Amino acid sequence: MNSKTGTAMTRPASERTKKIFAQKSEHAWRSSAQAFVCLCLLLVCACASNKAGSKSPELPARHWLEGAPGVPVEHREKLEAAVPSLYDPDKVFSFEDCVYLTIQQSPMLVKSAVNLEIKRVQLTSAVWQYLPEPRMTFRVSNNITQYNKSSDDKPSDYGNTKLAVGFYAAFPNPVATYFNHQSQKIMVNVAIAMHRKAVGEAIYKIAQAYLQLQAREKIAAAQKELLPLGKELVDYWRQVEDVEGRQGASLNRAKQHDRELALMVEQTSMQEAMQRTQLKILAGVAPSQSLRVDARHADGILAGFDGAKLSWEERWPMLEDEYLLRGQIKLADYDIMVAWAQYVPSLFLQYDTYPPSGQYQPRDGTEDYFFHFNIDFPLIDWGRRYRGVQTARMNKAQAFHEMSRKRDDYSNNWLQAGQKYTLAQTRFKLAQTRYETAEMQSREALIAFREGTEQLPAVASTREDMVQARIALIEADLELRLAKLDWMFLAGILQERFLGLPARDLL
Repeated sequence: MNSKTGTAMTRPASERTKKIFAQKSEHAWRSSAQAFVCLCLLLVCACASNKAGSKSPELPARHWLEGAPGVPVEHREKLEAAVPSLYDPDKVFSFEDCVYLTIQQSPMLVKSAVNLEIKRVQLTSAVWQYLPEPRMTFRVSNNITQYNKSSDDKPSDYGNTKLAVGFYAAFPNPVATYFNHQSQKIMVNVAIAMHRKAVGEAIYKIAQAYLQLQAREKIAAAQKELLPLGKELVDYWRQVEDVEGRQGASLNRAKQHDRELALMVEQTSMQEAMQRTQLKILAGVAPSQSLRVDARHADGILAGFDGAKLSWEERWPMLEDEYLLRGQIKLADYDIMVAWAQYVPSLFLQYDTYPPSGQYQPRDGTEDYFFHFNIDFPLIDWGRRYRGVQTARMNKAQAFHEMSRKRDDYSNNWLQAGQKYTLAQTRFKLAQTRYETAEMQSREALIAFREGTEQLPAVASTREDMVQARIALIEADLELRLAKLDWMFLAGILQERFLGLPARDLL
């Protein structure tokens, strides 16, 4: 009876123990799961708050070229005085002032300036890549099944939720990291050269605008000379018809021609206004803002340049294009070394509770932590790394051919620039000859009119022909100056006046 009773008493006790253990296990699992969910929420909230608190990427400020990369030190004072001068109502901007104002705030230079900042950030990142990046891992584990819960040698925490913490750090490839760092240095210098090239193109467009503005002012002045002549013709034909007592078509034609002369002046004035607006846009000034420009300074833009005394062989090494192409070849060299560096095995250090072979974790007690130093490399990569080296070599060969092609293109462009300038000279001489002829005919007609052998309409016709010949001469002179400007820009002398020579020792 006692034995039966004892057995009966034992079974309920055993069942109660199992229920209590199951309840404790379930409670522990729920607590661990809740702790894990809370941890995940905290991490997500931390990341979200960090991202919400950080500012979104923005373009540089209005005067985004305060560092003025590529501008010589001796020109910094003029550069810094350009923007404050914009708010001086009495300031008249010369060509040099407009160039420095453009360097300070032209929207044409935003892309290259932002690209330069990006390359500087990437250079900083390349420096930090020398250091390993320690990482921390959390792992939460729990049994899906409990087939071994009745085993005698199971650990005391069998079936409980486990939280494991580990650390590891992958060591960077030292060879690849070094040559990547060197490549980023070159990329910064290349970005500076590209920015200098963009500045040079902006200077070229400003010079074009100044020359065209000066020509428009001269054409407008010449056309205005014909306005009094048109009114004199109208008065002449009115008097003639009053004397003869008739009304013919000559007076109407004179009025129509007078209106035509006034419309031509208005058209030229509008073209001049458009040219000034374009100049403001190039300089980064709002079209509604005042920008007083003296086009007479355009005479000094081309001073001292004679392309016939230069050769393309001596100018090619002085250009940004040659500097950029040499940079591409140097980068190709580093890319080859980075490709060879892929043969270096990967190294990383690991710290966790996973025992290596020959060691174990105790069934009960405190777990041990272990350091693992791993070396990882592929036994067979099926030629992947070697193909990477060959690709890098072909890219270098392509860079060499590109430099040779650009050099040939430059020699051809130099030849064409000289031919274009010679053709413009011939057209200018022809226009000058025609103007001299028209001027002589106008002078002869004026003398004949004073002697009484010629009428006013004939004098006015020769006078108008002379003015039109002068306008054609101004346009031919503009074409000649623009051709000379193209040659000067091709030689790199226009931008060299403000930016100096590229820093060739940086590559």
